[in-house]
Amino acid sequence: MNSHDLLTGPPDGERPVVAVDLEGTLTAGSAWRGMTDYLINQGREKEAKRFVMRRLPEYYLRRATGRGMRDFKNRWIHELLQLFRGYSQAQFQEMTEWAVENELWPQRRQIVVEEINQHQEQGRRVIVATGLFEPYVASMIARLPGVEAIGTPIIFEDGLLTGRLETPFNIGQRKATALIPFLQDGHIYAGYGDTEPDRYMLELCRHPVAVYPDDTLRRLAESNGWRILEDG
Repeated sequence: MNSHDLLTGPPDGERPVVAVDLEGTLTAGSAWRGMTDYLINQGREKEAKRFVMRRLPEYYLRRATGRGMRDFKNRWIHELLQLFRGYSQAQFQEMTEWAVENELWPQRRQIVVEEINQHQEQGRRVIVATGLFEPYVASMIARLPGVEAIGTPIIFEDGLLTGRLETPFNIGQRKATALIPFLQDGHIYAGYGDTEPDRYMLELCRHPVAVYPDDTLRRLAESNGWRILEDG
């Protein structure tokens, strides 16, 4: 599986592309919480809670100092993936379907979904660009007809999950690089993101949109005149 397996086709050179981040942008839900809740639902509550409790001290330290939080969160979900090693592709897909149904989809940002629908009605191609694991992304976009995606591929060997990533997380500059084949006249038509690492994607866009942005992205959006999308 590679980073284009979720795309229905290559760049067509005609339809403008809209890029949409997933966690924090398309949904307020958390992938790690969906995975953890699934383990609890499957009778692995002690294991899941032990995993979380062991990492909370570092989480609070990172949050208090404001340093290294991004790398910590990436490490957290990668280590969480290890709890699913040995799952078949079907079993792992069952988990992602459950997690999307119970965590990500109920907390979808309807305001973003409506804008996606409007872009599609106007003939634009919508691609979810995210660092989330590809099977997880597939379960999410299955609920959004016509939407494609680029995520982070994970490795299965002999049909079983290894817990390893095929590539680094598809975030920050790497996400922007993955979108370069879809540029038209040097730009993506529009992009939606919520955190500072999304700036690289948004800087490629004619119409960048900061969705419920973190403080850093909000300042960047305000200084550059980017649209800020949030309720109220």
